[in-house]
Amino acid sequence: MAAAGDLGWTIRRSAYFDSVALMRVAEQARQIPGVLEVTLVMGTPANRATLVASELWPVDAPATAPEDLLIAVRAKSDDALRLALASVEQRLDAPRPAARDDVAPRTIVGARRRAGVANLALIAVPGPYAAIDAHQALSAGLHVFLFSDGVSLADEVALKLRGRELGLIVMGPECGTSIVNGVGLGFANRVRRGSIGVVGASGTGIQEVTTLVHRLGGGISHAIGTGGRDLDAAVGGVTTLQGLGWLAEDDGTRVIVIVSKPSSRDVADRVLAAAARIGKPAVACLLGYDGQIPTGLEVVTTLEEAAIAAVRLTGAAPRGLDRPVITSSATSGSIVGLYTGGTLCEEARCLVGGRVHRFVDFGAEEYTRGRPHPIIDPSLRHTAIVDAAGDGRASVIVLDVILGDCAHPDPAGALAPVLVDARERARHAGRSLSVVAHVVGTDGDPQGLGVQENALRKVGAIVCASNRIAAQTARDIAEARHAG
Repeated sequence: MAAAGDLGWTIRRSAYFDSVALMRVAEQARQIPGVLEVTLVMGTPANRATLVASELWPVDAPATAPEDLLIAVRAKSDDALRLALASVEQRLDAPRPAARDDVAPRTIVGARRRAGVANLALIAVPGPYAAIDAHQALSAGLHVFLFSDGVSLADEVALKLRGRELGLIVMGPECGTSIVNGVGLGFANRVRRGSIGVVGASGTGIQEVTTLVHRLGGGISHAIGTGGRDLDAAVGGVTTLQGLGWLAEDDGTRVIVIVSKPSSRDVADRVLAAAARIGKPAVACLLGYDGQIPTGLEVVTTLEEAAIAAVRLTGAAPRGLDRPVITSSATSGSIVGLYTGGTLCEEARCLVGGRVHRFVDFGAEEYTRGRPHPIIDPSLRHTAIVDAAGDGRASVIVLDVILGDCAHPDPAGALAPVLVDARERARHAGRSLSVVAHVVGTDGDPQGLGVQENALRKVGAIVCASNRIAAQTARDIAEARHAG
C-alpha cells in the first residue's frame, strides 16, 4: 500500500468479488467523516486509466491483472484515509457464511437438477466465462438471461443461433432488463401486469417504456430484453424476432412495442416487417431509424411516444405528461449529459442536437468492464458531475436516475450531496448551474419514485416525468429560452 497526501490505494491480487458486494463496501466506507471518494474496481487497463484520469491512482503503481482488485480512497485527512482503508479491508476480510448442507450449486447443470421446474438461467459472471455458462444453460434446456458484458460478438451470434435451433431464447449479452410472466430480471421495475408486450434491444429503453406505461395507467404482459447488439448486422435480430414470435402467440398480449438503440437498417427493416405481419397493434421506437414504415405499424421517435401510443392502442385515452415550470436563472451555455442508460443517453443526445453539448453513457462497456454498473454503483458518474461543475462552458447537467430491484438502494440520496457540491463550485466560480433529472421507476420499486424525485427537488434539481421532457428542458435552459 502507498499513500500520498489525501490519496491511498492498495492492490488485492487474484481477488474477485461480486459487484454488488463491492458497491456496499465502498458505500459504507464513504460514510466515514472526511472521506471524499472510495472506489473498488477490477484491475483492467480501462479501469486503471479511469482511476488515473480521476487522480485516484498513481501512474507509476505496480502492474495489475484483470483479476486483481484495485482499492482507491481519497480523504480530507490522513486519519480519515486510514480509517477508510481499514474499513474496506475489514469488510472484504469478513468471513463468508458457514457452509451448509443446502449450499448453492456451483454449476448450471447442478442448479438445473435442483431447480426441477425452472426453465430459465440468469447469468451474471465476468465476460470471459459468461459464454461458457450460457452454453451450459442451453445444454440443460434452459432459456438464458445473460446480464454479463465482455462477451464477444462471435460468441453472441453462436449462442443465439444455437438457442434458436433448440427452441430456446438467449436474452443478451449485456441484457439489463426483462420481465417474464410478471417476474423482473436484472434492473426491471415493478410495474402492473397488463396487455402490452415489449421487445427491446435496450435495458433502460425497456425500463423507460414500461414505467411510463405504468404511470399512464397501462400494464405489461412481458418485456423481453435482447441485448444492445441484437439488431446489429452480424447478429441479425435473432432474439428480437424470437421475442416477437412469442408475443404474437401470447393470448395475454394485445399490443406490442419494439425498442432499440441505433441499428442496422436492413435488420430493422426485417424486424418491422415481421411485427407488421403479426396482426396485433404494434408501435416501434428505433432510435435513428429513417427507413420505410410498413403498413399497419406505428413508428415513433421517442420512448415517451412509444409508451403513450401503446396505452392508446389498448383502447385507453392516456393524458400527456406535464413539463415542469422553469424558474432557473442559468445563462445560455452547453449541456453536459451524464447517463447510466445508453438508450436514454442516445435519445437525449438526438433531442438536444448541436455539437457544443457533451453526452457520456457510463453504462458503456468501457466504463463497466471490471467494475459495477453505474446503476448499482454511481461513484464514477458522481466524480464526473463534480468535474462538470468546473467546466466554464456548461450551464446545464442532465442525467437519469434508475430505480429497480437490483439498482442502488437510494440513488437520489447518494446523488443529492454531489449535486449540492457541484452547484456550489459553480457558484463560487461566478456561474449558475442548472441540474435536470429524470427518475425511471414506479412507487412500487423498493426506492420509491416519489421519494427519489422529492430528494432531488430538495437540492434544486428540476425533475421531469420522462427522458424526452428532461432533454428538451435542458435544451431550453441552455439556450435561455425559458421564462423566469
